[in-house]
Amino acid sequence: MRDVPGCGVRVMSGKHHKTKTPWWRRVGRRPLAEKPRRLLTEMVDGAGLAHWVTREAFEQGLCEGTGCYVVLCGRRIAAASMVTPPERSCWFCQEARTA
Repeated sequence: MRDVPGCGVRVMSGKHHKTKTPWWRRVGRRPLAEKPRRLLTEMVDGAGLAHWVTREAFEQGLCEGTGCYVVLCGRRIAAASMVTPPERSCWFCQEARTA
């Protein structure tokens, strides 16, 4: 502790004086997250073209039980076998995914 000249006040200095907020004031304060991103799944159609489908559209296709899903480009596709590798990607789905 040291005296401030002319004030008669004692001030702490040195390693005890911190400019950082104490931990108990920082706990629980998280930066606000951005708008949550839609969860997307890649799905291959019968022609080997890879499309992106939202979780909601995937669940709707499962409930219908037809094996057809509405993908981001707006087409309704019949899903190929889950082991079918994609040959190329749908350009319209890629654009819709980045937007």
